[in-house]
Amino acid sequence: MHLVALYAMGRSGVLIVRGYRFTFLPLTIDSFHAQPSAPLDLPSHLLFDFAGPALAMLLLGALAWVVRGRLASAILLANLGILGFYAVIEPVDVLLDAAGLGAPFLLWAEFNYGVPLAVLLLTAIVVSRRAPA
Repeated sequence: MHLVALYAMGRSGVLIVRGYRFTFLPLTIDSFHAQPSAPLDLPSHLLFDFAGPALAMLLLGALAWVVRGRLASAILLANLGILGFYAVIEPVDVLLDAAGLGAPFLLWAEFNYGVPLAVLLLTAIVVSRRAPA
């Protein structure tokens, strides 16, 4: 959806695969990364970073609105929460960098993958509990 946002802004970009090194673990995970073809000014960069997950939230939100079933609803709601997490941290990182106030933990793979993993684990625990009779 980041590329959709770029094209909607009249810009172009590419989808690349890059190694995402963990900070505290000897591990690198390949991941997709949407990259603008040319550097973006601050407002455009903020919009790009926010709009990618926000557009995905709109689509999944529409699906979550109509889906039936406890498991499907829980999975969709968890994914909406994860996308909301990225919609916040991506532009916050750009703003902090622009202000000269780095927050390196925002770029840690452990943080970027750990928070969504925690959301999914919490969702699994909640869903696996038996519904009251």
